[in-house]
Amino acid sequence: MKLIQYFVLIVGLFIFSVFAFYASLRLYRESLSPEEIAPKTGRWIQSNDVNIYIQEMGDPKNPAVVLIHGMGSWSELWRETMIALSQNGYYAIAIDLPPFGFSERPKPTELKSIQQGKRIVSVIDALGLQNVHLLGHSFGGGATLHTALLIPKRILSLQLVDIAVNLEEKIDSTPSEPNLFETFWNFSLLRNRLLEVTATNPHLTKFLFSQFVHSSDCITEEKVKVIQLPMRIKGTTSFLGDWLGEFIFHSDDLLAKDTKQYGKNLTMPIDLIWGDLDTVTPLADAKKINSILTNSRLHTIQGVGHIPQLESPENFNKVLLKNLKDVDSR
Repeated sequence: MKLIQYFVLIVGLFIFSVFAFYASLRLYRESLSPEEIAPKTGRWIQSNDVNIYIQEMGDPKNPAVVLIHGMGSWSELWRETMIALSQNGYYAIAIDLPPFGFSERPKPTELKSIQQGKRIVSVIDALGLQNVHLLGHSFGGGATLHTALLIPKRILSLQLVDIAVNLEEKIDSTPSEPNLFETFWNFSLLRNRLLEVTATNPHLTKFLFSQFVHSSDCITEEKVKVIQLPMRIKGTTSFLGDWLGEFIFHSDDLLAKDTKQYGKNLTMPIDLIWGDLDTVTPLADAKKINSILTNSRLHTIQGVGHIPQLESPENFNKVLLKNLKDVDSR
């Protein structure tokens, strides 16, 4: 019996030591401010509540394209697309959508899509842009659609890339009672240790991002370094944990509550750009969204998964530029 007790004690001490080790690494990793490490190619713009980090490319007198990234990403991962846009007569503005990238972080409870949409509108206003094309990817799709619903007459087109949104009305929106997992998640000491060895562990960045693409070859070491850069900001793991708790347990998808607003307000040209091998938001999701947004067109890019702009940038940019030119030539 004592042998079992000793074994349990040793295992417990080992697990504690591993967590303590990664905690110390996290404190070392997350030790800088956004101002210290954000690329000098960008700047901060005051939105309605927080400072938003943006990167720009191209002549501001040209038609504007505002790019909204997905979960775990930030503006720099739009680099190839921004280059293509600027070389083809567009003014590209990539926004760091909180809690990712170098934008100021609001309270975790203030990161719902409708609030993100208001921030994007504030940035568009601050830049003095009257009309813009909106390009949103994955998790950023909700914020992109909310932006369009807030200022529909100012949106030249919507370019929606493998977006993760729910456009169907919910049958039951009654809040559920906190479950065991949520209780654990609220215990930040253990939760943060878990995130330190997984989500914010730099040794797993390539593996985690590779789960979103069909071929991991596009997740190069250079791209890994880009993804990791904002993770060095002080308090990243703790804030990510607080936000994930809100996102997982208290998300309120306002887009799913009034389907009538789509046909009424989203009358601008809408293009859905989708990887045909996407397993995160499968092609079936794209077809469903296409049927709901009746003025939309679906374009598939062959042989790629959830992040076509990284997996096949040449094909993605070709489709995107044609879509934009089609609109601008009307």
